[in-house]
Amino acid sequence: MKILPLDRPLLANVRAELNALRDDLQELVLARWELAQLEIESDLRAAKRLAIVWVAAVLMVLTSLPLVFVLLADVLAGCCDIPRFGWLLIFVAGLLTAAGAGSLLAWRRFRRSFVGLAETLEECREDLLWLREKAERKGDGG
Repeated sequence: MKILPLDRPLLANVRAELNALRDDLQELVLARWELAQLEIESDLRAAKRLAIVWVAAVLMVLTSLPLVFVLLADVLAGCCDIPRFGWLLIFVAGLLTAAGAGSLLAWRRFRRSFVGLAETLEECREDLLWLREKAERKGDGG
């Protein structure tokens, strides 16, 4: 007996088309995922390069800052009857005061926000208490 096109199951073509569509969709999703990974990796490399340049720039600024203060002390020497040495002492005192105040404020903020796993340890204690209570209830027949 010869099978005519009308004798084939009606959904055979639909099933094949759905399988092909699923395969195409899976390939599309995998391609998009790979593209997203490549873009993220590229962005991370660019961010690292930017961070390196910024760190180098900050180091250059910090190393040139003493030179700026020496130059400023030379320019201001004799102004207000304060010699170069006096201006340098004023600038050093200002920098040390700013550094100390900044460090103290940072330490205080750190101490306020540092929890040192306190919340996690508290949660673990509560879980242990709950487990003990549950074990005692089971031991009592409850």
